[in-house]
Amino acid sequence: MKLNQIDDTRRKRAVIIFLAAIIFISVKGFLSPVVGVGFILQKEVVGVTGEERTIIFQSGPEGVLVQNATCGELLPESENLQINESVEAELKTMYPEIEYVVLMRLCVEDEVREYRASREDFNTLEVGRVAKFRVYRSERDLIERIVEM
Repeated sequence: MKLNQIDDTRRKRAVIIFLAAIIFISVKGFLSPVVGVGFILQKEVVGVTGEERTIIFQSGPEGVLVQNATCGELLPESENLQINESVEAELKTMYPEIEYVVLMRLCVEDEVREYRASREDFNTLEVGRVAKFRVYRSERDLIERIVEM
């Protein structure tokens, strides 16, 4: 191999390594979570059937509202709307999918946003309190986890 060929090979390797590093940093930044802080305005348990979404329970400053009397019998008395495993299982007999939705006024951006949460995080969040939470950059309406209440 000649000296020029060796230099060309090194340049190609350097360019490939540089491009791989740029791609890695971009993907890592895109997938890494973002921390948000928000005041919890409302919580909702939503039944989903195909494209149709039905609010089953709604909790706000005025308390818990029940949209379906049958479902109301399932709900334990509590100021903070919480859904345990047995209630979730019963709701899933009526709706194929259950979503847990939280409406928050973001402290930094001063706008109201709707987030989906896991049942466990939904149960932790309380209306009228401030929460610090993480969301993925790629899916900004899904709470990855609660950082602090």
